[in-house]
Amino acid sequence: MMILKTTTAATTLMILANNMPSALSSEPKLRGATSSSAYLASDSQVIEQTDMDGFADTFCGAAVAISDAFWENGGQHHTKDNAYPQEACDAAYEVALGALNGAYNYPEPVLFKPTFTTAPYTFRPTKAGALSYFIGTDCLLKSGTEDEQFPPGNDGSDFREYGFGLANYGPRYSGFSGCEWVGDSYVTGEAVGVAQGQIFFDRNEGTTSIVDKTFSFGYQDGGVVITGHHSSQVVDDVNSNQYVFGDKDEEEESM
Repeated sequence: MMILKTTTAATTLMILANNMPSALSSEPKLRGATSSSAYLASDSQVIEQTDMDGFADTFCGAAVAISDAFWENGGQHHTKDNAYPQEACDAAYEVALGALNGAYNYPEPVLFKPTFTTAPYTFRPTKAGALSYFIGTDCLLKSGTEDEQFPPGNDGSDFREYGFGLANYGPRYSGFSGCEWVGDSYVTGEAVGVAQGQIFFDRNEGTTSIVDKTFSFGYQDGGVVITGHHSSQVVDDVNSNQYVFGDKDEEEESM
């Protein structure tokens, strides 16, 4: 188990950069990795639990780094005037793009289903859709290329979403302060792996959000990449959609 607490976006980007010269480079960082890489447990193409935990931790680090980049460069809560200054959006975009290029299977399809999305854009198999989810429509319009707008050709008039990674939505969100991956179950194999668990997002205002996660992994260009990423609202004593036998209240409601 690894907790990532960052004070600057650059700290986490040192992890994402995989010892490459530029932490903000949009070139792949994990593909083509060798046995000396922190993300590969051995020379074989068996994807081990260690590899999967490393990628989940990297996702955590990227989420915090995107938030840091946005807020440390003048970003604000979405209700404020000039909540999305160019410098803040550019910084968040560079971090998000580097993480997606380095850790995910893009430009090939990735089976990415974020926690909360809006139909008909529930699934985000393209990099443009993932960028939109992580930095939001406002920042993507300011910092992304024409080909990266989501949905294609969007100008913000028909579709506009908040950026999860910016963490500037909700009643008082003010960025992420930390993130922790807690793995539960794993499937390991030759050039394939699947991990299930939970991620805890600590927020600067003192709250913690928990989501259930499933990551799938494969190989591309000689390195491990994320091929699937499913996120859903945590199931607990409060949030449950499964009828449990012996629950008196449920039995009375169903009668």
